[in-house]
Amino acid sequence: MATPQSGTRPTIATIRSQFPALGRGTVFLDNAGGSQLPASVIAAAREYMIHNFVQTGADYAASQRATENVRAAHELVKHFVNGGGPEGARVGQGIGEVIFGASSTDLCHRLANAYAEAKAAGTLGSRNEIIVGTYGHEANIGCWMKLAQRGFTIREWPCEIDADGTPRPRIDTLKKLLNSNTLLVAFAQVSNILGEIYDVGAITSLSHDVGAKVMVDGVAYAPHHAPDVAAWGCDWYVYSTYKVFGPHMGAMFGRHDAFAPLTGPNHSFIARDYMPGKWEPGGSNHESCAMINALWPYVAIMAGVPESTPMSHAVFKAAFAQMAKLEDGLMRKVTAFLAERNGVRVIGPRTVDEKRVCIAAFVREGVSSASIAKAVNPKGFGVRYGNFYSRRLCEQLGIDPTDGVLRISMAHYNSEEEVEAVLNSFREVI
Repeated sequence: MATPQSGTRPTIATIRSQFPALGRGTVFLDNAGGSQLPASVIAAAREYMIHNFVQTGADYAASQRATENVRAAHELVKHFVNGGGPEGARVGQGIGEVIFGASSTDLCHRLANAYAEAKAAGTLGSRNEIIVGTYGHEANIGCWMKLAQRGFTIREWPCEIDADGTPRPRIDTLKKLLNSNTLLVAFAQVSNILGEIYDVGAITSLSHDVGAKVMVDGVAYAPHHAPDVAAWGCDWYVYSTYKVFGPHMGAMFGRHDAFAPLTGPNHSFIARDYMPGKWEPGGSNHESCAMINALWPYVAIMAGVPESTPMSHAVFKAAFAQMAKLEDGLMRKVTAFLAERNGVRVIGPRTVDEKRVCIAAFVREGVSSASIAKAVNPKGFGVRYGNFYSRRLCEQLGIDPTDGVLRISMAHYNSEEEVEAVLNSFREVI
């Protein structure tokens, strides 16, 4: 397996040259809401529509290429999350399967409904409690909360103020919630406001000890680090491809044994073990699959390996480690700036380390978050305010969920000059 070589890492200028949207009038600092696209990804959609815009599954050449395009996209995501092995037509290859949907929210609702149907059919046994981390994005909360209307008992795992004053979900609280009747634990690996990385492996181990499955929202983690479902042992993992330099779509990994008692929502005459088709009504978006496949050339650049290098999780891991290293310096600038401001309440940890992604959220005493965003954005910046669909977290922290927080979310392609410029604009307001 090829590994990155010293001295082959791209400069920030090289990185930015891969993203056509950069340097065209807007400084993108709302990356947690959606990342920009490399040129290779943008071009892939056009090329697919010109050459292979046909239905999959037929025996003529263009259809065979379209079929391979969709298969390859599932395989790429499986490598990204370390799901093990190439995608197969039926269950049995790798440690699990990848399915695509319109968004992470769509996929979470699809999964929750499958659990409800399986419960009604008697394939889940007697367990009926679901523990839901209520500090994350609503995508992995509301769908489970609704199951209270379908015979499940829902137990909330909220955000609490820790001994050091940092709001976070406590492991000791989770331990008290877990019991022999727990069916599933659903939580966010990273809050899209707090920015702290929670230990999926430890949470999964505790949950598995009582026989419960684990569903992880990795949407705020995946843009910064390559997920490792094999190492963590989690049963389900979902993220948004449009926040990881790709098309507006969601991807979800599930282990074979997690899929086993459930039935996907596709047509009744489609075999329940036909994967991923049984879980993708209408199929995957073909041009989006082409865009997902076209991420590999950029990953190779970031990892410092030839594009011809065989696809592997190791290369993804190396590439995203480089991204995280670049983001670390940006985050330190923002954190230091906020620490010096009187009346500013940082929402989340005040330190920068390997347990933090490049998201900084704050509120200013006596000044609305909306007014800050509206004061700086006309100067060419793209920052955002609000609750970011983490309304429950804002309520837990006593923050008006309508005005919410001001959030700066950076990506590795942001430059130090861009960050310094927006901080200078903030000085005039806060």
